[in-house]
Amino acid sequence: MTSVDIEECVQSKRLHHSNEYHSVSDEERLDMQCDLLKWYQLEKRTNMPWRKPTNKDWDTETLAQRAYEVATVIDYYNKWMEAFPTIRDLASADIEQVNTLWAGLGYYSRAKRLWEGAKKIVEKFNGILPNNARELQQEVPGVGRYTAGAIASIVYGEATPVVDGNVIRVLARWRAIHADPKKAKTVELFWEIAGSIVPDSNPGDFNQAMMELGARVCVPQNPNCDQCPIKKHCRALNQLQAYKNLAKHGFFNEKKRKHVSISHECTVCDEIQSDLTEDDAYAVTRYPLKVEKKPPRDEECAVSIVERITSKEPLYLISKRPETGLLAGLWEFPSLELSSLNTDYLDRSRQTTDFLKKRYGIELNDPKRHDLGNVIHLFSHIRKVYHVEWIQYKSDEAFMDTESVKWVTLAELDNAAIPTALKKVLRLFEKSKSKTIKKTTVKKTVQSAAISSFFTVKKK
Repeated sequence: MTSVDIEECVQSKRLHHSNEYHSVSDEERLDMQCDLLKWYQLEKRTNMPWRKPTNKDWDTETLAQRAYEVATVIDYYNKWMEAFPTIRDLASADIEQVNTLWAGLGYYSRAKRLWEGAKKIVEKFNGILPNNARELQQEVPGVGRYTAGAIASIVYGEATPVVDGNVIRVLARWRAIHADPKKAKTVELFWEIAGSIVPDSNPGDFNQAMMELGARVCVPQNPNCDQCPIKKHCRALNQLQAYKNLAKHGFFNEKKRKHVSISHECTVCDEIQSDLTEDDAYAVTRYPLKVEKKPPRDEECAVSIVERITSKEPLYLISKRPETGLLAGLWEFPSLELSSLNTDYLDRSRQTTDFLKKRYGIELNDPKRHDLGNVIHLFSHIRKVYHVEWIQYKSDEAFMDTESVKWVTLAELDNAAIPTALKKVLRLFEKSKSKTIKKTTVKKTVQSAAISSFFTVKKK
């Protein structure tokens, strides 16, 4: 692909081109490999605990486990690795411990799949991960194409690609791919291009460099193109430069413009339906194609924080969610999905009273009920409103814990594997409880002062 081809594409005013426009020449491939690796050695972030210089004497299990990158936050990662330094440690762990350490990160099914994958590796492969992407993806539960490529290239040095959101953005701009990045056909093209440019030497560093570039330079908005090590062959940037040069020489002046007829033959990119006549239309940020997201659906839920006041310390009821579906296997306060939105407090109270009796066998005798308001949590596809009620009742009745229902202390509750949304609920409750205790203390202090004053005899 030459500068003439890029200029002709821009002259069409609708960026018309053929499939060949996205191809990678030998020169472009070699330049990219050299320039990107050189940049990475100078600019890579070293504050990530999973990105330590490779020590070939390290236990293979530990090194492979590190490649999972199980946490996006360093604090979580360190706690995880402290608990499970090897695959064998993870495989022998209890799923409750796994969920507790993962709680708050989201995508909770990944924790279970990691655990299941570790067990499979120990049982079938004697604790050693397969050393190639194909076998990793086929044999290990929870290991998809991306994870398989990361492990195989970073740990074992296999020349295999890695494609994530950052890499897609880099490649979409580098090859000017104007297509829905979620479509299977487009995704396959990104994998194909990524596979064609990964070098035989240092493939792990190259793949990490691609992700690093997307995270720090080729960012969604306001990319730092001046500092980009691969800008020389970036189609998106080349198009913008060509447009500015043509505009400078009056090409887009309708009186002077020559007729340019270039058909759009690309079977990957969406065809642009109107002329592009402004700088912004040729901005690098037009790639990847922005696809309108489907708005999350609204759901509402009545959450009951049931506090059983006993002769000892208060106990709180929690139940385990089903092993499949949203927030699978995590603990929560009794939660009733509401069939209609915008319900009132009295209606919810009636529903939760029936729910607690039918689901948990709880008879609320002279309870104190407090409407704590609500918290909102956004999942990837759901906007969930949790209406929170605090219910207190006295009972020394013995309840048997089961695998899915428990009565726990507040301290135990703090250490339970509960999702982020329910942690918000817990914070709201603790704040309200603190205020209630403070008011009660003030009231008792005032009463004590009044009684003391009544019985105090002033000295004459």
